[in-house]
Amino acid sequence: MKKLILYISLFSMIFTSCKKIIEVDTNNAEPQLVIEANITDRLTLQQIKISKSVSYDSKSIFPAVSGAAVTVTDSRGNNYVFTESQPGIYTLNMRGVVGVTYNMKVVAEGKTYMAISKMPTLVKLDSIGIISNSFFGNERKTIAAFLKDPVGVENFYHFNLYVNDVISDRIYVNNDRLTDGNSLRTQLFYSNDDDDDDDLVKGDKVVVEMETIDSNIFDYWYALSSQTGRGPNQGTTPANPTSNISNGALGYFSAHTYQRLNIVVP
Repeated sequence: MKKLILYISLFSMIFTSCKKIIEVDTNNAEPQLVIEANITDRLTLQQIKISKSVSYDSKSIFPAVSGAAVTVTDSRGNNYVFTESQPGIYTLNMRGVVGVTYNMKVVAEGKTYMAISKMPTLVKLDSIGIISNSFFGNERKTIAAFLKDPVGVENFYHFNLYVNDVISDRIYVNNDRLTDGNSLRTQLFYSNDDDDDDDLVKGDKVVVEMETIDSNIFDYWYALSSQTGRGPNQGTTPANPTSNISNGALGYFSAHTYQRLNIVVP
């Protein structure tokens, strides 16, 4: 028994001496370029936003990147030059076209960043409505988006939800892998960290935006939704979602269709 105790003590000392404390510095990561770029099928000011990432525990105030050269070309041979309308915001009045592939080129701080996105065919958002769900005996009103998914076509959807002009913290993204050709009812549960009561009440003004997106942008939003704790997997280890932009930039470039409907909660 004494020998056993001695061996155990010896092994404990060995393993204790092998311990190493690893400190992870989350504040000194090198800032990365962040590009948020959208081309829609509406005739409007299309926007490409360029900024820099900040440290993990900093406030969400991202430094604007000015002086960039921003151009977009399409598969029909058109060339679009975006100009800086305010610090870090580059705009151009144009309309995207379904079925057309768009190539973005950004030259900023001596580096070049490229991305490609093809605008999918529009899938009509038929309507939105209010439905009631029962949670542990309590009724909760939620918004739902109704649409008919086309048969035999791979489709990807991204939604934005606003209640009384405040956007929901949740990320809503969906595909038709299991629902091809079906009539869809997508529930959009509202969540706002600044509001203790996420339930919809009578008189609330609700706006739903629906984007038909390409597969790369679906992957981006899906990964982001999985990390927020609000997505399909209820949260994963934080990491930058896969971007479709080259040269290590964060963010996305999305050519998508856009629809917007509104309703007042009865």
